Amino acid sequence: MKTVTLGEYLATHGTQSDLAKALGIQQSAVSQMHRSGRTITITLMDDGSLLANEVRPIPARKSAA
Repeated sequence: MKTVTLGEYLATHGTQSDLAKALGIQQSAVSQMHRSGRTITITLMDDGSLLANEVRPIPARKSAA
């Protein structure tokens, strides 16, 4: 099992389209994640599957108090 950032994965392992297919999402979603600068990691599992996670602060949105 190995974890890399989204940018590192795209630079070394393949295209946005390949990643989108592996995750079951559309290529445009991968493009938005990459351009947004969000903290997204890709975990390469031992069986060859991929898992994507986003780290977000809590609360993610500022409340109007």
